[in-house]
Amino acid sequence: MNKDDELPPLPIIIINNIECIVCKKKFKSSRGFFKHKSIIRKYNEIPAGQEKIPSFLINKFKENIVYLIHRRLGKKNTGLQSVSMDCPVDLFNEIFKPYIHYYKKSTGVLKCVFRGSIGYQELSSIFNDSNWRVKYYQQNQKTFVQLSGQNQEENPLDKLLLKKATKNPKYSYGELTVEWKQKKDIDDKKNVRNGGFVYIHFFVSRELFI
Repeated sequence: MNKDDELPPLPIIIINNIECIVCKKKFKSSRGFFKHKSIIRKYNEIPAGQEKIPSFLINKFKENIVYLIHRRLGKKNTGLQSVSMDCPVDLFNEIFKPYIHYYKKSTGVLKCVFRGSIGYQELSSIFNDSNWRVKYYQQNQKTFVQLSGQNQEENPLDKLLLKKATKNPKYSYGELTVEWKQKKDIDDKKNVRNGGFVYIHFFVSRELFI
């Protein structure tokens, strides 16, 4: 092949301003983004030597979570709601992998965030229940966990809830946040007791259905 027949060099592709679809963090290069994904992947690894948790216990715990969510789907409950229950970290990892997206080393806090139709599908798969987020009442009424997409048009009630939600920016309207935290209790003799808990925060809306 002579010089005239040589192929031109491939152009250098530069990717800027990549956004993580989960945490909305922006990266100036693909290298930074892939490093971020690598770190997230480590959060979701099951530690070597962790004992296998029986499937029936995992499924029973999932049922208990859905039960607690449904308890907060009352007719008069709208806006930000929270539920919690004791949960060993091993069980949390087993249920919510590979969706753990945050880890705070100083406190051991783990967190997942779900939003939009994708979040609904992910949680339906996690809970093995496609109706986990809705509760029906007489007179064609229902309450449900609000999982809004960014471009979803909001009705007037949702807009009012969104306005109220801005007063509590820790949890974003239209998202469901799952956190694992360790609590400590220390008595006067310095005896320490530890316990792990899962906290679920979400927004509830209501509407008529046909």
